Amino acid sequence: MRKDTSDLIPQKYKKHFKEGRGLGEGVGYIPWIKINEFSSKGRATRIMGIKTNRIHHLHSDNQLRTFLIFEWSDKVVDIRECYPLLDLMKVIDDKKNLFMGKFTDKQTGDQLIITTSFLITLKETDGTKKYIARAVKSSPELCKKITMEKLEIERRYWEAKNIDFKVITDKELNRQLCKNIQWVREAFLDNLEVVGDMKSTSELLYFTLFNNQDIAVNEVIKGLEKRNELDRGMALYVFRYLLAIKKIKVDMTKSIDLKLIVKKLVIFPEEE
Repeated sequence: MRKDTSDLIPQKYKKHFKEGRGLGEGVGYIPWIKINEFSSKGRATRIMGIKTNRIHHLHSDNQLRTFLIFEWSDKVVDIRECYPLLDLMKVIDDKKNLFMGKFTDKQTGDQLIITTSFLITLKETDGTKKYIARAVKSSPELCKKITMEKLEIERRYWEAKNIDFKVITDKELNRQLCKNIQWVREAFLDNLEVVGDMKSTSELLYFTLFNNQDIAVNEVIKGLEKRNELDRGMALYVFRYLLAIKKIKVDMTKSIDLKLIVKKLVIFPEEE
């Protein structure tokens, strides 16, 4: 954002600007609103980002699910939540029928800062970066006139920026996928605290699975623990870690049934 953007910000938001809210990328980005500063209608969550190496502030379960899905994508390299449209009035030329007056402070008359749920950075196959913006709403919210008016403001803003903008609702979020992502990502975040050599154990489990594809996954896991005198649950933890780093893959949109034989559940990308 240009330095002169600060002139467009009402006095009540000057502190946000001084703190660098809504600026920067990656680990340096600070969302416009943190969860302890706003009364959320849904369940608010603070979650460590694997790709950004910072805490993300998410204001609803739907935002959390959206975050998990984007983070899981290999194309996504950065996720900026609660992204403020600081230069909104300057960027949008066509303000016809935007009802901007509805989004002002009732006491001061100052324009409220409108935010978009997520600004996502994608890395294309040729190495170039692409940006997409996504608003996350529950389906019932789309029946509210005020919500649709705000979304139209967002749409025109991102259109003026030549950035793809779409609305994501709870109906488009695969809950099983999100549940599975949470299950495996915890192993990735915690792996530095695991007792023992994670690298050698993960390699051992990988080759044991690959060489025993007609045996149930849970039996392979239990057998590995017994033969190598590992703590109970360690091999399952390593299985989750292998999924997290995508050394092995499963259909993440379905329940992960460890009673299935290896070849019915696990895909080995490096062996294809």
